Amino acid sequence: MAELVQDRISELRALSTAVQDSHSRSTRDALLEHARMGRSVCESDGNGKVVWIPPAEIFARYGLDEFGRPKTMEETP
Repeated sequence: MAELVQDRISELRALSTAVQDSHSRSTRDALLEHARMGRSVCESDGNGKVVWIPPAEIFARYGLDEFGRPKTMEETP
């Protein structure tokens, strides 16, 4: 019985990880799509305030240049 419970817990952990990964990819794709269209997005700053994030900052979060292209070796610090 304990082994069955342990197996089920492992399955649920793996499923939870897969859901979190999928959510992260979907969020990244949506943010980058908005940035490519030149749209800023809003988010909470953690202190109860809403801040607008410009496209260049969205690209920078994912290691892209201000135009959404991968940075070249010269641009990488």
